[in-house]
Amino acid sequence: MSDALGPEGSYYETKRREEERRLKQKSDAAYPVVITVLYLILGACFGLWHPGWLIFLTIPLHYIHFKSLKARLLHPVSIVLIYLVLGFFFHLWHPGWLIFLLIPLGGIYGWF
Repeated sequence: MSDALGPEGSYYETKRREEERRLKQKSDAAYPVVITVLYLILGACFGLWHPGWLIFLTIPLHYIHFKSLKARLLHPVSIVLIYLVLGFFFHLWHPGWLIFLLIPLGGIYGWF
């Protein structure tokens, strides 16, 4: 007995996958625009021009497909983002630099 979409590899299954891929491409294309609008709102409404620019560092992380959350957190762009947040918001520049020691760990274990 077959399901509602038809047998595996059928026209309907291919059409569904193609539609999902198209929607993913549209959301991927809109992400930088959303981040830019968010930055402008943070800056114009709340005066957060300086720390607000940190959200632009999420753009490369959005486009990289990671194997796990650990890989996402140990990616060099994530490490820099975490370091800057620690420094700008919590003034933890000195102990915060230690987070850079995690970057080789992710490379050694192949997490990214």
